[in-house]
Amino acid sequence: MSPPTSTKLFFLSIYQATPEVSLDTQSLDDITHRGRLQVLDVNNAGQPKTLLDKAHMPDGIAIDKKNGRLYWTQMGTPGKNDGSVYSANLDGTDVREVLPPGVANTPKQIVLDQESGKLYFCDREGLRVHRCNTDGSEHEILIQTGEWQNEEHQTDQTRWCVGIAISRKMGKIFWTQKGAPKSKQGRIFSANIDVPEGASPGSRPDVELVMESLPEPIDLEVDEDSGMLYWTDRGEFPFGNTLNRKTIQSEAPEAERKLGRQILAEGFGEAIGLALDHVNRCVWVADLCGRIWCCDAQKPAAKRKVYESETSVLTGLAVLHD
Repeated sequence: MSPPTSTKLFFLSIYQATPEVSLDTQSLDDITHRGRLQVLDVNNAGQPKTLLDKAHMPDGIAIDKKNGRLYWTQMGTPGKNDGSVYSANLDGTDVREVLPPGVANTPKQIVLDQESGKLYFCDREGLRVHRCNTDGSEHEILIQTGEWQNEEHQTDQTRWCVGIAISRKMGKIFWTQKGAPKSKQGRIFSANIDVPEGASPGSRPDVELVMESLPEPIDLEVDEDSGMLYWTDRGEFPFGNTLNRKTIQSEAPEAERKLGRQILAEGFGEAIGLALDHVNRCVWVADLCGRIWCCDAQKPAAKRKVYESETSVLTGLAVLHD
């Protein structure tokens, strides 16, 4: 599981604690602008480099390898409907606004379809799945689970869309609706990439239930080569705080049949971001306790901590091989 020299992890910290500064002296706006975008060379034992700070509650990140750019979501201030999407060069320069605050409520995981140049992201309290070009144009809603202006809908966490993945090979998008914390209400759904003709985002006949009764599913990724869906799950032990996978294109192996999925690693501190790494044959996972883990995809239950920050709260991450 030794990473090659070209492996870099780009990751987000939604919050950076500053013990020397009293919270009593800061406004809510100060506190919610403590996010950071960082990069870690996992082959060197040094500290990560901060590419951008003062981010507004960043959550999901994607890499455009072809054009050398990063895309990330910012959840904004809770309850203010001021989420946004930004991009920058891989070194953190040339920051651009893709979608301004308020176009999305609380944007979460984001993925890039490199072939079409489209960004896909989930909008938690916005109860939607969005799609747009990398410059923010042709913005559209693909999935809508309720009306976010409706308080009853918005507070129903079973409607909250969080994780997103796309498979052009299957012609599908996959997303999570996490449910209340530690409630076993979590579900994973799939639908065709495009809204069927004559249908609306809130009433699509092609939506399919992939998994249900999960502790609290968060981020997703599809391995198109193996036909497997990977996800992180928060929630309660023993099935929560785990990294999981499920076969979605062929008959499930014996290891999946009892639970309907295979638990690859457990014991995370609120697992969030994940990134499949075919070069190293592993899965990288970030958790809210400020840690990044390397999980062996071939040996379930084997994981290794590669980074920890006692003052950070980590969310999304993405891997790049130069």
